[in-house]
Amino acid sequence: MKRFTEQLHKKATTAVKMQAAEKRELRERVVAYMEYHPLPTASKPTQVPQSAVKTLATEAFTTVKVPFQTFFKYGSVAAAVILVAVPFLAERAVPGDTLYAVKVQFNEELRSTLTFDSYQKVEWETERLNRRIAEARLLASEGRLTEEVEAEVAAAVREHTENAKREIEVLRGEDADDAAIASIALDTTLEVQSNALKGDEEKLAADDEAVMSSRSTSLIATAIDESREVTMFEQAASSTLPAYAKLMARIEQNTTRIYELRQSLSEVATKAELSEVTRRIQDIERSVAEAVAVVEADEMMARQSLVEVLQRTQKLIVFIAELEVTKTVDIETLVPVVLTDAEKQTERAQVIAELEQNLMTIDVLLPAIEDEGVAEKVLTAQEQISGVLIGMKASSTEYRAFKAMEAETVALVHDVLKLLEAQKLPVELPAEPASATSTATSTETEVVGEQATSTTETTTTTESINGEFDLIDSATSSSEVLPETEIDSVASGSIDTAL
Repeated sequence: MKRFTEQLHKKATTAVKMQAAEKRELRERVVAYMEYHPLPTASKPTQVPQSAVKTLATEAFTTVKVPFQTFFKYGSVAAAVILVAVPFLAERAVPGDTLYAVKVQFNEELRSTLTFDSYQKVEWETERLNRRIAEARLLASEGRLTEEVEAEVAAAVREHTENAKREIEVLRGEDADDAAIASIALDTTLEVQSNALKGDEEKLAADDEAVMSSRSTSLIATAIDESREVTMFEQAASSTLPAYAKLMARIEQNTTRIYELRQSLSEVATKAELSEVTRRIQDIERSVAEAVAVVEADEMMARQSLVEVLQRTQKLIVFIAELEVTKTVDIETLVPVVLTDAEKQTERAQVIAELEQNLMTIDVLLPAIEDEGVAEKVLTAQEQISGVLIGMKASSTEYRAFKAMEAETVALVHDVLKLLEAQKLPVELPAEPASATSTATSTETEVVGEQATSTTETTTTTESINGEFDLIDSATSSSEVLPETEIDSVASGSIDTAL
């Protein structure tokens, strides 16, 4: 054993690297030694009885087990619900609501960050502009639009318009056609919103209680008009018509969108409203077909026609999608009907018949004018109206030229009848023909008849002129009402200007 210990010590002083057999042999020897050489009894530790052990005085404490696994499991679910539900609820918030900051600073900014295409960025900034205006209109209808909120919305309108124009400039460097189309869409949207806000102003002005309970949106309308003027100026400066193929592609997209919106309106809109929208869709399709028919002969003319069609589609989309716009702007004002050839011929006949009737009224009243100066002015105006009527009756006159002549002639007739009304001539007018040649003449007869005290009595000159005057006012959409003492001078000056 002594020899083994010496050998072990010698190996330990160097590098002890034992093999498995050596380790097993060493373990067996150690165990055998322990069995034959047990410890003496005095050296064994004594066990203390359990009763003799004294408990140490310590403060009482409670063990808390935290269920981390359950906490993380349900906590992640709760966080996911909050991240989804809160932004969703924030989409309905308006300025002043608790979640409005989430809507503007989180939802919309996140979408802006995830939008990479320049054209899509222009569309998104335009949509944000529409959102701000819709929120302001909603607050104004509820009487909650304060000066601070109105100023914030006006600033947001300018900001989103500037962002859209900046992206249009970036897009112009990449694709001039897409930039031109985006500029047209932006300007059209601004035009629709401007008309809608002006409609709100007129409605509030006509309702005193609404004026007292609601604020107007003049600051926002001013911001839109300023932005629109700059946009129109930049668009005129570029004066580049988009390519024919790009225009057709965009019109097809807008038309598809219009059909989708019309389908969504089928359950809430009336048959008359759906009929109005359907008629505009038919006008668009007919205009596109006309552009396709002339593209080979005159591509520039076809592109100009398609630009007008693109504007109409954009207006119609905003009209259908924005319910508040629909309530304040008439569809005929926003997207006028495009007449067919047959409808144009009918309208020509109606306008000519109405002007002939007015000219007959002037013929009857002219001899009774005592003031030579007034008579000379009326006579000159009568000759001019007769000359224009000859041109309007010519079959070779284009429809646009016809409409231009109609506007000028109707304005001139309006001023002449105003002047004749101021003269208060005691002359009776001849009865109108029994068979009216147009709808306008029939309508005119009904209006005059409503103003007369009896349909069987002969109408006096003043009543007839008032009826004519009301009709012309309706045709020219004039809302100005002058005192009777000023009619003579204003009408005379207008006739002098026209002549």
